[in-house]
Amino acid sequence: QLYNSVFTGEETRVVLEVNSAPDYREKLDEELKTMRESEMWQPGAAVRSLRPENWKK
Repeated sequence: QLYNSVFTGEETRVVLEVNSAPDYREKLDEELKTMRESEMWQPGAAVRSLRPENWKK
């Protein structure tokens, strides 16, 4: 279904429509916060914090 929506251009239409909304940034920030705080993303955040470039000097 996802591949079909990309192929037909439906995915592009939806993205352009959503990105044109006046409250786009607020909704995006809220959605990203929800993802960042989800159980699935927490191990990745922990692993990324162990990378040398993320060590505090």
